[in-house]
Amino acid sequence: MTPAVLRLFFWAALVAVLVLSLLPVPPGLMVFTWQDKLEHAFAFLALGVLGHLAWCGRLWAVSAGLLAYGALIEIAQSMTTHRMGDGWDWLADALGIGLASLVCRWRRPV
Repeated sequence: MTPAVLRLFFWAALVAVLVLSLLPVPPGLMVFTWQDKLEHAFAFLALGVLGHLAWCGRLWAVSAGLLAYGALIEIAQSMTTHRMGDGWDWLADALGIGLASLVCRWRRPV
């Protein structure tokens, strides 16, 4: 897959994560405690892998950008009446980004 296609998927995934992060959570959707943290980690793992593949060699820039994006989502959530920003969510985002960095470094050694 070309970097241009990967970048398109990356931007689409960024929009999807933002929309899903700001929509109200339907009642009964949470099955277990800390489920939302796992969802954050997996979402940012996917974003991280897509970003690292789309912009090869820019591991730190992609990671820093996604950390800032995660923080902005938490700020945006705190401004809604149906969601709340949570530092633990941002930490889960960071864990997902870190895992993505490890996966990409393992896949393509420096």
